[in-house]
Amino acid sequence: MTENIFNDSIVLIDKPAGITSFDSISRFKKIVGIKKVGHSGTLDKFATGLLIVGTGKATKLTRYFLESDKEYEGLILLGKETDTCDVTGEVISEGFTGNISEDQIREALQGFLGESRQLPPEYSSLKINGKRASDLARKGESVSLEKRPITVYGIDPLVIDLKEGTVRFKVSCSKGTYIRSIARDLGRILGCGACLKELRRTGSGHFSVDNAASLDEIKDVAENRDGGKSGFVLRPEEALSHFGKIYLSEEASARVLNGAYFTREQVDQLERKNGDLFLLFDNRHSLIAIVEIDIESWKINFHSVFNN
Repeated sequence: MTENIFNDSIVLIDKPAGITSFDSISRFKKIVGIKKVGHSGTLDKFATGLLIVGTGKATKLTRYFLESDKEYEGLILLGKETDTCDVTGEVISEGFTGNISEDQIREALQGFLGESRQLPPEYSSLKINGKRASDLARKGESVSLEKRPITVYGIDPLVIDLKEGTVRFKVSCSKGTYIRSIARDLGRILGCGACLKELRRTGSGHFSVDNAASLDEIKDVAENRDGGKSGFVLRPEEALSHFGKIYLSEEASARVLNGAYFTREQVDQLERKNGDLFLLFDNRHSLIAIVEIDIESWKINFHSVFNN
C-alpha cells in the first residue's frame, strides 16, 4: 500500500476567499483521507493566505506555531466604518475622504508601530463568559471586550489611491493582532472612518505563503502521489528545524519511549540552537520526542513523545 505523504506531517495551505478556515480544513481532510487534523490559527472568511495544519501525530506540533509572529498584506477602504470592521459588515458611519493626503495616511500608519493595547472587533472569536463575542453581537447583545497588548513591528503603505479611497499595505505583528482593528482605528485617526476590504496572511513564524498550496494543488498531489508540487508537506523535523537536535543511544531511546529520562552520557550528538527546545532522535535517526532541556542543570521537561 502506498504511503500517504500527508500523514503525520505539517501542511501549508493557501486558504481561498469566501470559505471559512473550518471549511477549508474539512475539504483538506476529505482530499487527503485523514481524519485527525489540527491547526494553529484561523483566518476570517473573506481573507486568504497561510493556514498551518498538522495531521496524525503532527497535530501535537501545532502548539509551537500558535505564538508565532504574523505577516499580512491588506487593503483598507476609507470613508466607511462597519460593525465587523471589514466590508462584510453593516455600515455604521461614513465620512468625507477628499481632504485626506498621502502624508496624513503615512503618518497615521506609523503611529501603529511598537507596543500598544488594541481593542478587538466586537465580531471576533474571543469568548465572553464562555460565548463567542461574534455570536453575542449577532444576537444584538452588548459586547464589552478588553484591550489587549499587541506589537506591530512594521507597517508600510504599498499603494495609496486617493481617488478610490484605498490603502494597500503590509504589516508584521505579534500573534493576536487584529488587522480589522487597525483598519477601523486608521479611519478614526483620519476622521473619515475605514474598514478592511482585503486581507492575506503572507507569513507565520518562519513559514511563508509562497511555500503553501491551494486546495486544488493539494488534490492534484493526493491523486498523483508520484509527482506534482509537494514542498508544502513538511515532516516534523523540517517544520521545527529551528529547534535544537539530540541524537540518543539505543539505551536512551528505549528509556524515552517508555516514559523515562535519559542522562547526558547517553547522548550521542547534541546540536544546540536558540532556546531550550530540542527534537529527540533515536539511534536510527527517527524523531521520537520533543523536550525542553536546561542544558546547564540537565533538567528535562517532555512536551511530546512519538511512540513509533
